[in-house]
Amino acid sequence: MRRALAALLVVAGCTKEPEAPVCGLHAASEPVLLEGKKEVALAVGAKLLPGDRLDAEGYALLECFGGALKVLDDEKVTVGELKEAKIEATTIPRYVLKDGKPVKATQLAPSMLPRYSDNRFTPASALSSGSEPTSADYFKAFFTPNGIENMAMAPREEGPARLPPPSQRVRVSRIHAGALGQGGDRLEVEDDVVFAETDDLATAALPEGHTYELGRTVRLVLPDGAEATLVRDGVELELEGPMDLRLR
Repeated sequence: MRRALAALLVVAGCTKEPEAPVCGLHAASEPVLLEGKKEVALAVGAKLLPGDRLDAEGYALLECFGGALKVLDDEKVTVGELKEAKIEATTIPRYVLKDGKPVKATQLAPSMLPRYSDNRFTPASALSSGSEPTSADYFKAFFTPNGIENMAMAPREEGPARLPPPSQRVRVSRIHAGALGQGGDRLEVEDDVVFAETDDLATAALPEGHTYELGRTVRLVLPDGAEATLVRDGVELELEGPMDLRLR
């Protein structure tokens, strides 16, 4: 009996503590897959655990809760092995736009953890193809404006069956993929990719070769090597990464 009790205590003492999230998926140009027994696509805004093995099929931006940013470009990584997941520091210089020019900002922002969600995956009921999401389904749901709302209704498989109307729900501001809005400043991305974030925490990845309306955008992240031209009130401003720029 004593031996059994001792063995039980040893097993209990070796129980692994649950992993705490260390980063969040801020934005992506294509699906970011979580590898495992079965690959599943992560939703933009998902919290990321140290043991998560990611396969980014295009550009993606990870925002780590110590303040560092990590850009992925069609690569596979383990979150906990990234330098950015282990440090408390900025890795892309921060700027604010003052009098039409970028000025360096030195103050470190508070933890980004509240900006991200524990709901990490695309719900099957939001996808047109049923319980097995495809890359096309994922792209429609999370990389097009109002993607989930505009998709054909699929049979409900999980989640609450009854919710109050949107006007009566408590609004929680979290990072999510969405439209930047119409009008406002314009951004011509000339090289690489630029990540954008609006005042309601919608994000998008803006690949090179296009001009974008920034709408409600308040933040631009240009990785090292990225080049873009910001047009505000008819005035052009050349931007070059690395730069984490607050527009207002």
